[in-house]
Amino acid sequence: MERQILQEKKRKKHIAGLDSLRFLAFLMVFLFHSTKVFYFGFLGVDFFFVLSSFLLTYLALRELEVNKSFSQKNFFFRRVLRIFPLYFLVLIICLWLLPFLGNQVGLETQLPVRPWLFWVFLANYENSPYILPLKFLWSVAVEEQFYLLFLILSLAFRKHILGVILGLAVAYLLYFHIDAYFGWQQYKSVFFHLANFSFGMLGGWLYFKNYQNPAATFISLFISSVLLYFTAYDHWFFNIILSVWFVSMIFFTEFLFRKIPTNPVTALTEYLGKYTYGLYMYSGIVIILINKLPISDMLLLAIPIKLVLIFGPPTYPSIGLKNIF
Repeated sequence: MERQILQEKKRKKHIAGLDSLRFLAFLMVFLFHSTKVFYFGFLGVDFFFVLSSFLLTYLALRELEVNKSFSQKNFFFRRVLRIFPLYFLVLIICLWLLPFLGNQVGLETQLPVRPWLFWVFLANYENSPYILPLKFLWSVAVEEQFYLLFLILSLAFRKHILGVILGLAVAYLLYFHIDAYFGWQQYKSVFFHLANFSFGMLGGWLYFKNYQNPAATFISLFISSVLLYFTAYDHWFFNIILSVWFVSMIFFTEFLFRKIPTNPVTALTEYLGKYTYGLYMYSGIVIILINKLPISDMLLLAIPIKLVLIFGPPTYPSIGLKNIF
């Protein structure tokens, strides 16, 4: 019986629909930066945070059950190998190559006042104006900071994971109210997104325990949708409800993808969703280059061109920049 349970958890390493949700989150961010009519597209970044913490927690619990331990060393080096090469390549292009090319053709490329913050994954604390491609790196910095926190907290996963999750949620509430009192408005702070991470972790734990079911998922999705409609964006409750909505969407999508037959659309989104890290990092460079052309205001032409150029290099089989999980 125990072997059967372990085999079942091994088969569930790939969660149906998760890659499609990653692709949807990427599209939200892309449209936010490419148009002036998709304002809430920036919430795709929050979606990424929920997705990553969901999967990290599920995989960590699965590793604990199968191997009786969780390797912090393997966790760290897997993230380094998947994140660092592309991150620093984009950083070099943005800080050195784009300014050089801009000078050759007479285009201004504004750089951050403290570029060193980008080299140590603290870009989320650089608030000066700078070129668009660099603006995609703050979320990677937040992820890296959360990974370090996750490594420390993983020491308590075996016996106290629910306490860890509750602690993160309480830390979010404390930070949000302190932030509101002092007027910091630090959306890019890792503490501001602890709601995303804590509820993503809770979702990963629920999925690992098989506590999700279609009826509860539909009820949660409906209630959170209604509450989001009536909750102000800058209220502390919004981030919690948004995170609950995202977790509900993960459960709903997983249930949906298990029921519907494979078709060209889902096959495409599942494929492209495997490369969202590469797509996300590369898209800022494409957007800023196309925006310099006369067609930039012709959205029906500019957006398809951007997408074709973005989907090229990151998904080409020989250099495919797959996700970090």
